[in-house]
Amino acid sequence: MPRPRSLIILSEKSSGSSALQHLLASIGDVRHVLKTRHCENETLYWTKAASVLGMPQLDMVDSEVPIGRENARADLLTLLGENLDGYVPPSDDRALIMEGWSRLCEQHAPVFLEKSPHHLCQQSALALILECMQELRGVDFLLVGLVRNPMDTIYSQYRRWKSRPEDVQRQWLVAYRNLLRLKQSMGERLVVVRYEDMIGSLVALQPVLDFCGCDATGLPPDFFHGKSVSRWKNDPLFGFMPSDELVELAAGYGYGREQLRNQPNPLWPLVREFSRARHKAVAPFKQMARQALRQA
Repeated sequence: MPRPRSLIILSEKSSGSSALQHLLASIGDVRHVLKTRHCENETLYWTKAASVLGMPQLDMVDSEVPIGRENARADLLTLLGENLDGYVPPSDDRALIMEGWSRLCEQHAPVFLEKSPHHLCQQSALALILECMQELRGVDFLLVGLVRNPMDTIYSQYRRWKSRPEDVQRQWLVAYRNLLRLKQSMGERLVVVRYEDMIGSLVALQPVLDFCGCDATGLPPDFFHGKSVSRWKNDPLFGFMPSDELVELAAGYGYGREQLRNQPNPLWPLVREFSRARHKAVAPFKQMARQALRQA
């Protein structure tokens, strides 16, 4: 019987991980969990594991992460119980985490796909993933570092959640510095893919497709689209200016200064705070409406 494989996508939010997940699940025998309380089949498995083990984590922008220890443990038990046949949890927390991942890989073989854009900026979550890769000798692993022009990532989060771009910028810097260090230590077991290359040609994904045993022949040429690329340039109110640190780090991923250049807007601080305040005021009512629709 072939060895189960585990594909883990590491990225920031709004970097194309959902699109990549959809592609792989639609053209190959690639599976993700079906039952989770999070959107886009995400589990937040490794940040919850870090919480259970009492490991330090950074506060994430507009996120519940880091999740409290007891809630994280309850979440993992629910996740494993709902997605594994006949699951009986061990009493030891570390065994719960490592054996749980092994069982998920076996249950969702041949390829179990995990994508939770909450792990790349958390050193403790990354450390646990590496420990798992060393311990589970019966599972083949591939990590995918997915990167997108930071201005597109920042603008997308601003549009969707009105996250302050200055805060997202700091998180992006942490995440993609982590990715550079991880690549140096992981070699071919980590593939770095740029979103712009991915939507331009599936050649950029060939190592990932090979690992998953996916055949992209016959895939519609417009499976990916570039409609969201550089959308921020058409928003005159978006006056966020990237820092020199961001420009320098983005250059290491192949993004030139012109690709990050924006026009300043003296009203930007007011626009940013007003937009965020309005979003925060309306968000609870939207959440109530979504819950009502689900219960209807």
